[in-house]
Amino acid sequence: MAERRVVVSCEHGGNRVPERYGELFAGAGELLASHRGQDIGVLPLAAELAERLGVPLHAGTVTRLLVDLNRSPGSRTLFSEFTRDLPQSERERILARYYRPYREGVTAEAAAHIAAGAQVVHLSLHSFTPEWDGMERRADLGLLYDPRRPGELDFCAELHRGLRQAAPHLRVRRNYPYLGTSDSLVTTLRRRFPPASYLGIEIEVNQKHPAGDRREWEEMRRVVCEVLAGLTTAIQE
Repeated sequence: MAERRVVVSCEHGGNRVPERYGELFAGAGELLASHRGQDIGVLPLAAELAERLGVPLHAGTVTRLLVDLNRSPGSRTLFSEFTRDLPQSERERILARYYRPYREGVTAEAAAHIAAGAQVVHLSLHSFTPEWDGMERRADLGLLYDPRRPGELDFCAELHRGLRQAAPHLRVRRNYPYLGTSDSLVTTLRRRFPPASYLGIEIEVNQKHPAGDRREWEEMRRVVCEVLAGLTTAIQE
């Protein structure tokens, strides 16, 4: 088996509005602080994971309401209601300044590892709202993958077992609350890199945890990092 290397990314890590676009978001503070503006609470987990694994962290900190770093160029939700009606030249400026450099940075790291003969495990960190459309989302963690790619299926099965053993009280579900094949940076990279070279795994955290008890959230982050560190260390030896 080829040596494996880990890439860690967090596409919706912040809700920063660049000064140039401040007027567009005047009065939108509540929306920026919501899940529409960022993946609440996930950046500390992504940072701790990258530090634990000893790898760089790719983190997007501009609000997804400016441009969504996790959507493909042709997505209808690439730009939000705040930016989709801007002149084409201004939208192109946003893509050139924020969107392309981020995605090209993640892609370049993965490509460099693959060119060196390694298999990449890309861990993309996100969070989800506890409720959607009035329904409770019954999971603490979601592991998203493409079931047609055997390496991703096997990795998530082992990760699922490890998390259940380390923290039996956590509800861990696969391809929930979203399908792992939905439009994302991970699905874009799957089209570029073959299954033998690239495993794209999205880890979704229920936002009730970062919004809840601080010590319990710290413990949950520790468990997730510990299990992933053990799994990824084992596969690189």
